[in-house]
Amino acid sequence: MATDPELKERINRLLEQTELATGQEPLSEARRASWRYTLLAPATVEFVDPVDSPKLLYVTTRTITAHSLDFRSPSVLERGQKLLITLDTDEGQLRIPATVVHSTESVGMPIVGVEFDL
Repeated sequence: MATDPELKERINRLLEQTELATGQEPLSEARRASWRYTLLAPATVEFVDPVDSPKLLYVTTRTITAHSLDFRSPSVLERGQKLLITLDTDEGQLRIPATVVHSTESVGMPIVGVEFDL
C-alpha cells in the first residue's frame, strides 16, 4: 500500500481528474470543511476486522473529498468499523483505509459515510 503522502497525492489527482472529466464544480456547503465532488463509481469494501462481517462488499460511491467518501451499501455498517476501500482509477487501483462515521437508512440502500485514515 502507498505511504500516506503518496496516497493523499493520488486522492488529490483523482479529484482533479473527476473535475476535468465531468466539468463539475466542487460542491461547497457551509457545514463542510472541504470541497466535495460527485463520483458515481463501483468500489469494493473490505473489512479490516472481518469477525461477524462479510469479507467483501460491492458498493457504489456517491461523493468524495480529500478526506472522506460516501457510498450506497447493501447493508448498514457500524460506526467505527475499519474498512479498506478499493477504487479503480486511470492510474490503477486506489486502496484507501477508512473508518465508518455514519450509516444511514435510505430509500433503496443505506448511505455510509467514511473518513480516510491518512
